[in-house]
Amino acid sequence: MKRFLLPLMLLLMIPVLLFAKEFKVVTFKTENAGKVVFDHDVHLNKLGSNCTVCHKTIFPITKKVPPVTMAEMEKGKSCGACHNKTKAFALTECVRCHIVKEVPIEIPDFGTLIFSHNFHLGMYGCGECHNKLFKPGPGNPHVSMAQMAGGVSCGACHDGKTAFTVKENCTKCHTVKDIAFTADALFSHKFHLEMYKCGDCHSKFFVAGPNSKRYSMREMEQGRSCGGCHDGSTGFSVKGDCAKCHKTTKDIPFKKSDALFSHKFHLGMYNCNDCHSGLFVGGVNSKRYTMADMAKLKSCGACHEGDVAFSVNGSCDRCHKSTKDITFTIPDIGPVNFSHSLHLGMFKCDDCHNKVFTTGVARKSFPMAEMEKGKSCGACHEGKTAFSVAANCGKCHPVKDITFTDDARFSHTKHLEMYKCGDCHSKLFVAGPDNKRRTMVDMEKGASCGACHEGSTGFSVKGDCDKCHKSTIEVAFKVPETGITYFSHKFHIGMYKCGDCHNGIFTTGVAAKRYKMADMEGGKSCGACHDAKTAFTVKENCEKCHPVKEIQFKESGALFSHKFHLGVYRCNDCHSKLFVPGEGNKRYTMPDMEKGRSCGACHESNTAFAVTGSCSKCHNVTRAVKYELPANTGSVLFSHKLHISKGYNCGDCHNNLIAPGVARKQYKMKDMEDGKSCGACHGAAMAFSVKDQGSCGRCHGGRSGDIPQFQEGMPPN
Repeated sequence: MKRFLLPLMLLLMIPVLLFAKEFKVVTFKTENAGKVVFDHDVHLNKLGSNCTVCHKTIFPITKKVPPVTMAEMEKGKSCGACHNKTKAFALTECVRCHIVKEVPIEIPDFGTLIFSHNFHLGMYGCGECHNKLFKPGPGNPHVSMAQMAGGVSCGACHDGKTAFTVKENCTKCHTVKDIAFTADALFSHKFHLEMYKCGDCHSKFFVAGPNSKRYSMREMEQGRSCGGCHDGSTGFSVKGDCAKCHKTTKDIPFKKSDALFSHKFHLGMYNCNDCHSGLFVGGVNSKRYTMADMAKLKSCGACHEGDVAFSVNGSCDRCHKSTKDITFTIPDIGPVNFSHSLHLGMFKCDDCHNKVFTTGVARKSFPMAEMEKGKSCGACHEGKTAFSVAANCGKCHPVKDITFTDDARFSHTKHLEMYKCGDCHSKLFVAGPDNKRRTMVDMEKGASCGACHEGSTGFSVKGDCDKCHKSTIEVAFKVPETGITYFSHKFHIGMYKCGDCHNGIFTTGVAAKRYKMADMEGGKSCGACHDAKTAFTVKENCEKCHPVKEIQFKESGALFSHKFHLGVYRCNDCHSKLFVPGEGNKRYTMPDMEKGRSCGACHESNTAFAVTGSCSKCHNVTRAVKYELPANTGSVLFSHKLHISKGYNCGDCHNNLIAPGVARKQYKMKDMEDGKSCGACHGAAMAFSVKDQGSCGRCHGGRSGDIPQFQEGMPPN
């Protein structure tokens, strides 16, 4: 007896050990106090690895345990059963379970303030603040500085007695830093705090934080922002002492026009306020002016008018360091390139700017019709000063050979040797992406290319296909009922010309029409030749065009062989009487087939073997069936292979006890105990009984290594 006792004790301990190993650290998410971490290992060491001290007495493991509040724990529930200062540390030692950290507090109109738990816990306990002053976790209402000064929130302690007051010690909590502005201006908090208090400026002149407003120099000159003190009396004036805040000036590049303004050069002759803010408003409120505006004495033009300094009207290269070629994207034509380099070899900038062309954002685009009237490029390109815009399209607009679908090609180069652009554009073709595509039928009626290619002016579009279409392609038709059907141009061109079929029998391109097999049998489309005289008939030679294949039914492991059946029958013996080929075919159950539907129309024991009882002739592979059951029951795996090895045939169960496929019904254990489904055998002394509680593990919850069903021909579903 003793030799069985030790192994038995070890077996009884296995679930406990496995359970303890599986649940090492548990993290609880509290609503108001962050995460609480429970470590099984720490507690098991204290309890001598005895799980039952807590389970199932304090914490049930078979059902979901509702959350327990701290108040309930203080009354002895949950963790409070031990953490009562007698068995273990008291619940009042909050930080031993609740992880505390530095808390970032978002302050409207100021930024982020960091509250340090570590610092305060060196002097106070959690309960001195929570929940009297602060609720733990997020959700605390925002409290203003005025409220704190009245004793709310931090102000309960920071009153000048218990701790420093919140009224005049801003920098002890709020970190300040030097602020860098655009134009290389720097504001130093450190410097100003040596003379002033925070409240002297905030929020009289400045609203602190991300909602702070930026002021222009002109506004400061009127007493706003820094100008409240920097008025020439309290502090130096913002009007003329720019360099005291703006430490450096820099040259300003205007990228679009490659122009450069040099502060260094101008500061050798002028002061900052000679230009700012009378001519220029600096910073984000700065306004950009066109060359036409400057010619009217605005912006740089106030000085650069020919007397004080060189004029903006003719000295472009003094500011614009380089020119660049410009690409215009024309909606119906494509890109057109204008070369400054080429034109500057013959003209000056002001020959065109701003007389013929307005530069920058004020630039206007002109259509070809207006250029032909002397506008824009047409001012020079009128046939005298330079070539005319009316008849020399290719000199500005790049032309290229165009490749269409079906390997048809149009050569601009070849046609421009005989014609002008205007002979075709825009009479026959609208250039660019808006051009309309025409079918070959349209061209045969004189549209598009057919206006010239009618057999007199040029070769005819009707019969000289290979002059434009450089190659033919193999055509794959996606036939919904039968799958992909291939048509070989290469094969047919060996016997026929393109015009024998196009456009008499077949209309090409978007106008092409699809025909049904019934139409073809009536002489249309392929049926015009495939009539059993010129070529094989479409009626009885399906597989010559439509590829057939073996069909595997994955769910049942059944296989249908087209190859075998085509040795005995023709396609139309089954299609479309019994089966609609392709995706629209309907799936039938075995009971349907036994009633003569689908395969059962022939497989009725006279014409061919019956569908009832000859399962293995089609279903040459069986597989294990996995039934997914609720977690507390475990999955069940049924092995076809195991039952067949016991001497049973498919028909012993199908369709008498169990309907296969979609018609299968789920049975409960109570149904099986009454003799249904598996219970027909497992309960009638033919096999172990479903009522025998000692046999549950033979179906439910076995490991894969213990169940022979996994050795089937196909994996379980």
